[in-house]
Amino acid sequence: MRFDDTFFHIGSPRQEPNASSDSHDVDISAMIGNAHEITTAFAASGMALSRVLSDMLDEQFKHHTVRRGCGFTQATRFLSTYVNQLRDPLVPADLNIFANWSQRETEAIARLAHSGGWTHGWRALDEAPSSLIETLPSSATLERLRQLPGQIRAVQAQLAHVESRLFVQLLEYIITGLGPQAPDVPGMPVKPEIGSCSQAEEFFLEIAHRRIRRNGGVNIIVGPFGKPLLVEKINLGESHSAIVVSPIRIHGVLIPVGSLCALRYRDDVAGIPTCHGHALPLSIIEQARFLRLTTLAVSPEARQRAFSVQVDEQIRSDFFSPLLTTIEHLQAFARDELAEQT
Repeated sequence: MRFDDTFFHIGSPRQEPNASSDSHDVDISAMIGNAHEITTAFAASGMALSRVLSDMLDEQFKHHTVRRGCGFTQATRFLSTYVNQLRDPLVPADLNIFANWSQRETEAIARLAHSGGWTHGWRALDEAPSSLIETLPSSATLERLRQLPGQIRAVQAQLAHVESRLFVQLLEYIITGLGPQAPDVPGMPVKPEIGSCSQAEEFFLEIAHRRIRRNGGVNIIVGPFGKPLLVEKINLGESHSAIVVSPIRIHGVLIPVGSLCALRYRDDVAGIPTCHGHALPLSIIEQARFLRLTTLAVSPEARQRAFSVQVDEQIRSDFFSPLLTTIEHLQAFARDELAEQT
């Protein structure tokens, strides 16, 4: 499904009270006066996010289009670039999420730590043994790396909104590569033709209420012990896009429920027939790519605040029950499909 970048003409982008609408300064004080609570908290902790990511989270108007959805959605797409890369212990590319970080010094520290037996390289140095840390040249960058995981968790703890905490948790797993245990799925390093258009929710909202369009199908990807992990749509817009209904891991990053993923597997794989498609074992998935968070990633109570104009557009476009449908509806659909295997 393809949509142009038509802008939503529904008013000005969200701003905090007393925020200046024409301020484009990059200094931290200006950012804090204007920003999403995530950008405010990171800036205040001395870890300002990259300008591109900050603009997305701050709901700059250029991110309010039919295809992009809203700034928060765009910010999760921004993180997807990092989620879908291997957690390299020697290359600190993930630190480009932040505005200012010494890549050269970090690479040097990573090489020394790795050669000293710390397989994570520059990552998770807060958990490295003191005997290793003592062998590394003392520097401000080393201290920043050691403090980084704890600082990210401290930022998360002070956030007021559930969508903000969800976002920062995803960011933390990208940086540390130490997401909680969950079924591991091979990553998809090359971006597929399957898009992440904000209209994908149109089909999944309907699926959650067992409304499957003619000629469409739905597959359930099943993990250990028969637990449904992903709900995949077939011939409904773009095939082989799926929503996570139970957490999975890609490259050490925990992918939360309500995430949109692209799947790749052989077309000749035979699954167990269900009422609307097939039940397929997780083992058949050759590659999966995290695309973004969908509006189903948060509760209806938080949805309009988190996804702003994207939810407004869902209402205007007459999507099926966008303010009442929950991820639990989709999880119940998946369980019912498995219970009704033919």
